[in-house]
Amino acid sequence: MQYIFSKRHNGGGFTLIELLVVISIIGVLATIVLVSLNSARLKARNVSRIQSIHALTTAFNLGIGNNVSFPSTGSQWVCVTTSCYQGWGSYSANATVDAFLSPYLPSKPSDPTGGSRGYGGFLYLNPGTYYVGKTGAYLNYLLEPGGVCPPGSFWSDGGVYVQCLLYLSQ
Repeated sequence: MQYIFSKRHNGGGFTLIELLVVISIIGVLATIVLVSLNSARLKARNVSRIQSIHALTTAFNLGIGNNVSFPSTGSQWVCVTTSCYQGWGSYSANATVDAFLSPYLPSKPSDPTGGSRGYGGFLYLNPGTYYVGKTGAYLNYLLEPGGVCPPGSFWSDGGVYVQCLLYLSQ
């Protein structure tokens, strides 16, 4: 006896609707994972920049202990990383500053993006410069949006980056 309301099922495949629902769920989950990974990459690059600034600060502090004063650059900012790029590309290295740092810094730090973002690098300005109410030496660098300058830094939010100005005490 054949039932009138029974379904006839030929094969074990899925319907088109079922496949589309599964594919869309996978797509939504993949998007969520990629967004969170991108945020983690940005934070990791900012942490790398802050570690580099700590290494530079330590090198300057060790150098000041052996040399009595920070190296002079005249009245110009100089690049203290492997490269300064785009708008900061006009700043070049300084042999006096490089010689001051070389015993304490095995290699110059580099930006984790390799120069692929807007402005970047680390800049140094010699003592005797007056900024934000203090005369002294400064390190200047940029973090990506959401970055937080370490304690002792002055900062401004440029929208597409956070600019940090670190005073090097003598």
